[in-house]
Amino acid sequence: MARRFALLAVALLPVALLAAPAMAAPQAISVHAGWGAFQDGRRCYAIAEAQPSSAARELQPFASISLAPDAPALQVRLSRVIRTGSAVTLQIGSRRFRLAGQGATATSRDVSTGGSRAIIAALREADTMVVHGRDQRSRYFRDIYDLTGAPTAIDAALVTCAR
Repeated sequence: MARRFALLAVALLPVALLAAPAMAAPQAISVHAGWGAFQDGRRCYAIAEAQPSSAARELQPFASISLAPDAPALQVRLSRVIRTGSAVTLQIGSRRFRLAGQGATATSRDVSTGGSRAIIAALREADTMVVHGRDQRSRYFRDIYDLTGAPTAIDAALVTCAR
């Protein structure tokens, strides 16, 4: 079990480094079904790569949930650069959320009004999450995430940063 944790943490570390500022390397807290919990100073987050896809990808997509107590937020690196002005939609179970997208990044739009908390609550109740939009050539794309380990990784990050 410890060996499996170490292997998954090593596999997710490059993704965590992309999501974190360029300071010290983030510390792995735990890994749960493909979702990793990391701490970077006083900041904690849960992160996962999208499921493999046979569709063309420009980038390796990942989702990161920053768990700052005053402003939790979702940030997604998309598999393709989106078309300017294109909508990016997040679907979690039967719920849909519109994300703010620019380039190859999409974020929860209403951090200050609790929209990110609604996204995190939805993540806890669903099996999959799908992010979709149109790329620069107007081609539809979607990135799919398995949410099996998301609630546990989120909780591990929350507990660690609450200390």
